[in-house]
Amino acid sequence: MNKKIALVPVDARPVTRDLPGQIARIGGWDVVVPPKEILGFLKIPGDIDAVREWLVSVAGEVDGFVISIDMLCYGGLVPSRISPDSYEILNNRLNSIKELKKKYPEKPIMAFSATMRISNNYVNEEEKPYWSEYGMEIYSYSYQYHRFLKTGLKEAQLEMEEMEKKIPAAILQDYKETREKNFQLNLALLKGIEDGWLDRLVFPQDDTSEYGLNILEQEKLSREVLEKELFVKVAIYPGADEVANSLAARMIYELEGLPKPIFYPFYSGEKGALINALYEDRPIAESVKGQVYAFGSFIEAIPGEADVLLAVNVPGKKQGDPAIQIFLGDVDTPDRNIGEWVQRMKHYMDKGHLVAVADVAYANGADPAMIPQLLARVDVDVRELCGFAAWNTAGNTIGTVVAQAAMVHLAKKKGVDFDQQFIDEQILFRLLEDYVYQTVVRQKVRAEVKDDAPDLLERVEKTFLEETAAFIKKTSFEKDYNVEIGNVILPWNRTFEIGFKLELKQN
Repeated sequence: MNKKIALVPVDARPVTRDLPGQIARIGGWDVVVPPKEILGFLKIPGDIDAVREWLVSVAGEVDGFVISIDMLCYGGLVPSRISPDSYEILNNRLNSIKELKKKYPEKPIMAFSATMRISNNYVNEEEKPYWSEYGMEIYSYSYQYHRFLKTGLKEAQLEMEEMEKKIPAAILQDYKETREKNFQLNLALLKGIEDGWLDRLVFPQDDTSEYGLNILEQEKLSREVLEKELFVKVAIYPGADEVANSLAARMIYELEGLPKPIFYPFYSGEKGALINALYEDRPIAESVKGQVYAFGSFIEAIPGEADVLLAVNVPGKKQGDPAIQIFLGDVDTPDRNIGEWVQRMKHYMDKGHLVAVADVAYANGADPAMIPQLLARVDVDVRELCGFAAWNTAGNTIGTVVAQAAMVHLAKKKGVDFDQQFIDEQILFRLLEDYVYQTVVRQKVRAEVKDDAPDLLERVEKTFLEETAAFIKKTSFEKDYNVEIGNVILPWNRTFEIGFKLELKQN
């Protein structure tokens, strides 16, 4: 084996293009990706022909492929929501995968294709131009249409009809046709599983809720999967940006021919595990199961029977989102006990268990009430963790941590080529991005300026480096390493996400 996987990422953001490789190298594997320049920028689609040519050029040197259909067919996740290309053009682009499988039948191909989201706002930054005028009406129409279909409630029917009157017919028709193209392409991918040119397929639900046209489409796909008995090779669950992490980790285990680790989750609050996370359609505990299952494993009810213990930090009453300032008062409540949860974590680590932390108390950032306790209480050293994440949706976080922990388990099981520095870098990187930036720095910068400020990057970089230096002093990293941070960027010229390079040099 070359111990290499080719990844066609969903776009060029660091979390989608770079993170899978950072995680894979913990287990001794490389993930090769296309040059950033051909992967597009926000609404600007990637160079699809160049991506396909790149895929062909690296095919001979890799052991398998993880492919974003949104990139390969539309030029990226955001372009998939606005693409003018016909279904025929999109479907023809799948031929490149068929040709790949024909030439390398022994190499696994895993693909993922997001079900198009429906945003409940008037922000058209990642949507078609008309979203700024009719976004919430389209969301409401979608929600009530599906709700009426499922429940028959007259109230839902009336609200659906009211929204239909408010949305210009041409706009509603365009939106429905865009969704239908996406849905038909996903049906074609199911045919790829049947015909054998795809080995595994994931339909992640991108920003979802209880009802909607996206959920209706997922229900139809689920019925197809059940009727055709494709459930062993097809998964449908909330997520999007973390899927490459999960699939790459799964593929590595399968190529290595090793059994996948079993997980045992424990929560900072029992009620919190039953709360539906924001942007998802199921309880957090079910999202944990879904992400573990997507990797190819399952959870155990007894810690001693599991290979990895997954410490899940949950909200007290409702998940918050510091990026848009909602439900913040309902997170840190007496419905959870962080201190007991951290002490339990320490107990497990002292017994030699692998422990990873998935912080989903908030979407889009780490929990400011939990992180100080994790760093200071009962002598927990975060460098003893085998995984940590707290970014974007619950699915993004959980899927990332499952992949991280799986790679640490793989490296330690093999007992060779394990470099503690790789996991140290990964843990620190996520703490700096998910806590220092998303929870602390982003709020400070947004309080001072808007995203269109001419000196936005300079302000972000200055504040981020200051806060990073202060944070590292609270950890054990600087005892063994000289921590260097540089190349701070805003990948999409906004404060929502950040990119930077982290280098640890042994003291």
